[in-house]
Amino acid sequence: MTAAEACAATGWHAAPVAGVADRIVGRLHFGNEFCETLVPTASTLDRAVDRAERAGVRISLLTSMVSDHGIAALRRLFPRLPAGSEVIVNDWGLMVALEEFPDLAPVAGRLLCKMIKDPRLPSAEWARLYPHGVFTPAFRGILDRFGVRRIELDVPPFADVTDFRCDGLEVSVHLPFGYSVKGRACKIGSLHLADSEKFATGHACRKECLSYVGSLSRPADMAANDLPTFQRGNTVFYRHSSDMGEAVMAAVGDGWIDRVVLSGDWNEDHGANQSN
Repeated sequence: MTAAEACAATGWHAAPVAGVADRIVGRLHFGNEFCETLVPTASTLDRAVDRAERAGVRISLLTSMVSDHGIAALRRLFPRLPAGSEVIVNDWGLMVALEEFPDLAPVAGRLLCKMIKDPRLPSAEWARLYPHGVFTPAFRGILDRFGVRRIELDVPPFADVTDFRCDGLEVSVHLPFGYSVKGRACKIGSLHLADSEKFATGHACRKECLSYVGSLSRPADMAANDLPTFQRGNTVFYRHSSDMGEAVMAAVGDGWIDRVVLSGDWNEDHGANQSN
């Protein structure tokens, strides 16, 4: 299956980034990076593994920041993954727990590989004031401690090839959406609650985030360079510009990125989807 065929199957009218349409899909990313309420059930994971095997692709299980309850739920899922499967880890406690499963490959997710990714940044000069520390020796030492050989990155606003230039680690990059910020309180999941309960954690979840999304914007005179931005569940996302996509593909061509992770069309603002 090509990227264009996979994108069409998940709602895109065309591949969302130039240069990927004819590339072969080799892996299914399954799960959720942002909310432990969306940890899949055992039967759902089994179906995903079966579909991946029938499609001839490998599977990576996406995981989020988790509580002790979430770690326990994921511990029950890990034995169901085929040997050699990747687990995308976004919580250091879960990284420790994953050491109990040496047949699985830990990957540092984009919540661990932190960057300043404000979609309102007005210029590249502002972005350069806050360089990320993902490639620093200190962070690399932590990754080595857990046997991490692959990291996942977002594309920061005004990205260039140097943002992905890393020796000794395999690099995956997510397209065409990045996340800016997340929290534990879920705005859309609190709509049915009384005002006094809206920002408490632990309430029942109806998974409204799978159906509803909110567009975020500022007054036009303040937003000339803003990236299209939306909130789904507890997380704020932005849509990459065409320049950001070109920077990623240049880094792919230079060998710094060896995997591109494409998200399906999340049905946020379809007009924003086509913006550059």
